Amino acid sequence: MKYKEIIYTKNDEVYEMKRVITEGQLKNPDMKILKQLFHCDTVLRSNGMLYFCNHIKSINYEEI
Repeated sequence: MKYKEIIYTKNDEVYEMKRVITEGQLKNPDMKILKQLFHCDTVLRSNGMLYFCNHIKSINYEEI
């Protein structure tokens, strides 16, 4: 079984990483098309890398 990498951001958001590409590989990328191609809803950018991810929504719950 292949495990997905999870990314935690500074503001406590959680993402499932789908694909990583260096920014230099793309010239004037259309992020909307790339998100459709990689089946993701979010693109994060850090240190010259583009991280194509799906946002994992947090839920509020109360223990019973």
